[in-house]
Amino acid sequence: MQRFNQKLIKHLARHRRFRLISWGGSQAFLPLFVFFTFFKTVFLRLTGEIDLIYLSDGLLGPLGLALKKLLRVPVAVNIHGRDIAFAFPFYLTVVPAALKRLDLVICVSTQLKEICRGYGVPERILRVIPNGIDPEDFVWREAVSPAQKLGIDTAGRTVLVTVGRLVPKKGVDRFVAEILPEVADQAPEVLYLAAGDGPLREKIESTIREKRLENNVRLLGDLPMDDGRLPAAYLAGDVFVMPNVEVAGDIEGFGIVAIEAAAAGLPVVASRLQGIQEAVREGENGILLPWKDNSAFVKVLVELVRDREKRNELGERGKRYTAENFSWDRIAGLYSRLFSELEGMLPKIAAEPRVHTPCTGI
Repeated sequence: MQRFNQKLIKHLARHRRFRLISWGGSQAFLPLFVFFTFFKTVFLRLTGEIDLIYLSDGLLGPLGLALKKLLRVPVAVNIHGRDIAFAFPFYLTVVPAALKRLDLVICVSTQLKEICRGYGVPERILRVIPNGIDPEDFVWREAVSPAQKLGIDTAGRTVLVTVGRLVPKKGVDRFVAEILPEVADQAPEVLYLAAGDGPLREKIESTIREKRLENNVRLLGDLPMDDGRLPAAYLAGDVFVMPNVEVAGDIEGFGIVAIEAAAAGLPVVASRLQGIQEAVREGENGILLPWKDNSAFVKVLVELVRDREKRNELGERGKRYTAENFSWDRIAGLYSRLFSELEGMLPKIAAEPRVHTPCTGI
């Protein structure tokens, strides 16, 4: 979501003016940010700086409703996944109740749209716009190789990559325990890179020792996009793996890492699950497999490890498809058109469209 916000802001600026309120600090101070956002937005509206409000997170829905009622201004909100599926009764009462009274609810996948409908959000205010990628992020310009940037020796290895937090829904713990050992048994040269951190790290490290996979796995921790290490993780790989599993109350709303991997030229092997099915189009930019079918993952991954020509062919096809369908230039244009819909709700449309964008930075 943080990268989503950064990219939307950058590319939206090419379409229209806006005033940004953002938070990049500790999550512990988010309540203070909400109060600041409220008063700052009121000030901007009263001084004629904004004509409409866009909220980047469903969590801010109740704030949006209060601002809509107080300022009589159209409000749109984005839904990414957990912000509509968080398994907490009070949350799932308050947030959907606010969303259904806003002017536009923009979901990053059709599945999230259906979840919103299930909570009573009217069809007439629901829209779907997928996440986007910036192809330029995956053009390598440094003197050292991507693997050298990460401090990893990949000579003679075929590299599998996963990017995501080490939490249950991402399935990295299950992949290391149940799938990777069989892949490594058939293809000992395989090296698995997991970029991301989270509460399951210790469990995964223990599994690596238990399964004697020390030579086959590297946990890279959190890698920032800005210093080139996250693009390096993609570009150092040969195959991208997204082994997500079902977890109650925590869904994968879209799976932006899948289209990032495809933009980097990697064939994508992912679970046929939730919003991933809208990021990965079978036969276009990846392969979808039943998430419970370990043997299917093993079979496909071993085949790709052994067949460089097939990897390259799938990777190039996916790269073209992703650039054509998920580029941020295109996605930001879709957002701009939706904001124009909101402007149509105003009694008088300003000569220069403006949008105010509070972001949570989550």
